[in-house]
Amino acid sequence: MDSFERRIDAFLRRHALLETGEPVAIGLSGGVDSIVLASVLATLGMSVRAVHVNYRLRGDASDEDEAFVRTWCGERGIDLVVRSFDGEWPSDASVQQAARDFRYAVFEEVALAISCGKVAVGHHRDDQAETVLLNLFRGAGPEGLAGMPVRREISPGSSVRVVRPLLAERRRDIAAYARAQGLTWREDASNTIPKYRRGALRERILPLIEQHFGEAVVENIARSGSLVREYVDEVLRDELETCFDAALAEGGAVNEAAVRALPPVLRRRVFIEALRRWAPGFEADARAAGRIEDLLERQPGRRLVFGDTVVWRERDRIVFAPSGSGFSGEFAPACHLDEEGTLEIPGGYLHVERLGAPPGDVTAGAPDEVYLDARTARFPLLVRPWAAGDRFVPLGMRRGKKISDFLTDEHMPPHQKRAVHVVESEGRIVWVLPLRISEEARVREDSSEVVRLRFTRNRESSNL
Repeated sequence: MDSFERRIDAFLRRHALLETGEPVAIGLSGGVDSIVLASVLATLGMSVRAVHVNYRLRGDASDEDEAFVRTWCGERGIDLVVRSFDGEWPSDASVQQAARDFRYAVFEEVALAISCGKVAVGHHRDDQAETVLLNLFRGAGPEGLAGMPVRREISPGSSVRVVRPLLAERRRDIAAYARAQGLTWREDASNTIPKYRRGALRERILPLIEQHFGEAVVENIARSGSLVREYVDEVLRDELETCFDAALAEGGAVNEAAVRALPPVLRRRVFIEALRRWAPGFEADARAAGRIEDLLERQPGRRLVFGDTVVWRERDRIVFAPSGSGFSGEFAPACHLDEEGTLEIPGGYLHVERLGAPPGDVTAGAPDEVYLDARTARFPLLVRPWAAGDRFVPLGMRRGKKISDFLTDEHMPPHQKRAVHVVESEGRIVWVLPLRISEEARVREDSSEVVRLRFTRNRESSNL
């Protein structure tokens, strides 16, 4: 066994990445890193399957990469899956991130389809140093400065893991092994284009740093990342999970009092974790966490938008919800409603009018249109989001019930619970909107005046 292969074998064993005979999907671009990765893992006895992504970003060169990979795998009897991107790429500023997202989505899809629990990629020590520096330059926190982990979930909650068997190896040693073994590969010129940040770092900045601080500087930067990674994995993550669990409120929210009690650094980390869990596709960072932290000093009802997720402050918690879950517009969470008027609330509009005698059928428009006895529905009415501890007596019942229990009994999903409002009269809840009025406020035989409340839904609001 070659010394390079022995190092990779030892690395796999030390980090429990792969076992002999285990199936593994390999991201095979055709570049020297992925070619060496596939060759070494096959030599070490892994059941190698290859996945190639044709981004169609470099004209004929992209198709030539695909043809090369097909030939290379065919000559070695390696199963290959090819996926091509046929849509429209975004602007140059974000095309690399979009390509990365597409690549990993393909890797996960293929791994699941062929029952591979691992996807191996060819990142090495130089890539790690570049990643640490790029994250440093953009002001990343500990997890960014830790660089790339040896293994991680390919996407949140996925059973597929990304593994990096070459992460301890330098680029020059990988290329030397390829030449010694007579391997051929393709060069991607876009990896060195200075207009991309990583290309500029690789071709201009790191060589200058090495000129002044010696060739060992790349190894030193990568080692610093490894030390921070140990701290993140062994200390910070457990502390963060403890803080997050303590601050977690019902259904996609964090408790305001709990996060206020945390040191600012952990408070922001909790908000970053919340965005990662509840705002998929949005790149959570310290700046986004700081914006959420500012909500703690704002009036309830203020909101922020992060991708497809809306974040707003209620009286005692910060809520995270999909943008289509019913929250719409910027409004005060507690509003007064006079005898004639309309009020915008999550999911639609609430209309009110005072009538004389009740109509013949007071249940005709239920639940979006209700009639209340004017003696128990006194103006101005208060409309607000429901809160923990709220109680009312549901229509048809004799005893009061917590609204949280009532919503559970109604089998309402957590993200829809946040859109529920209550109508209050003199401190008593007369309608849990849009579900049921209270027994106390129902129209009776001796009711001489009634209040009609009508809820008009937005088209995009969720079905409640």
